[in-house]
Amino acid sequence: MARTKLKRLLKISELENVFNIKDLDIKETLKNYFNNQKIYTLEIGCGHGDFSIELAKKFPERNFIGIDVKGARIYNGARKVLDLNLSNAAFIITKAEWLNEIFEPKSIEEIYIPFPDPHVRRSNQSRRLISQQLLMLYKKMITDFGYIHFKTDNQGLYEYAAKCISDSQGKILHSTEDLYESDNNDFSPRIVTSFEKHYINEGRKIKYICFKF
Repeated sequence: MARTKLKRLLKISELENVFNIKDLDIKETLKNYFNNQKIYTLEIGCGHGDFSIELAKKFPERNFIGIDVKGARIYNGARKVLDLNLSNAAFIITKAEWLNEIFEPKSIEEIYIPFPDPHVRRSNQSRRLISQQLLMLYKKMITDFGYIHFKTDNQGLYEYAAKCISDSQGKILHSTEDLYESDNNDFSPRIVTSFEKHYINEGRKIKYICFKF
């Protein structure tokens, strides 16, 4: 397994749709890759990129970028994007805390945070992708009309997210502790990845919050 990850890390730098926070002129390189003036939609903590890929297929007129700190996770998704000839999707290897070094204020039209690591230990809570510190960063990047979508199967993280959003003066547009039993799915893009299907098949309830600033 370790050898496979090393091979992916060595090969990922060769992929034209994968960028790194350490790259010089990453802002300009991104613009050149997409070759249009459209603003971006981010999936933060994208893992293998299944959700970003489905979004890019569903909305070909928009630009999608999957964000993850681990390049080995991104590799398969990036290869799939190239195989599908999806020119509206790319990936960046970076921590969420560094996103403001890549994206200008009000340059993001939508953010998805699906099933982030709950970091259940109290000492690790600051690493949560829905922490109040990161919410303030997202607030700077997203447009005034942009939505942020959050999904989890963890009740504690769902309650924590709701509190952080409120403390950050976010406006919750829709929230539910059981997304697929909810009467209102208008805010969700109705994309269910294999990862999420696994949770559903285990009988876990999917919690969801859509909010804006």
